[in-house]
Amino acid sequence: MKMAASIKAGSVAQVDSLVDENGSRIDVGEDRSLKIAEEFEPAVGGTSPTNWWRAGLIALFIVAALLLALQLLNGNHQTDVVPGTPIAAPPE
Repeated sequence: MKMAASIKAGSVAQVDSLVDENGSRIDVGEDRSLKIAEEFEPAVGGTSPTNWWRAGLIALFIVAALLLALQLLNGNHQTDVVPGTPIAAPPE
């Protein structure tokens, strides 16, 4: 790593390059200084780990709604009374 020829005053980082989220190298010019970000910047993509919870929650609701619909459409076949069985016979 080569050092910059001139030392800048203050707490300024001296770097040759940065690495982005994909691992690609970003060259930093000689006279450019890094600044501290004051606010969150929209650097996170739509499929970042911070957004996976929303997709997971939507998928969970879809699965729950599908299972509920199947239960409601299925009916209750376990309580069918079949003629001629002991359940359908009149009490003695």
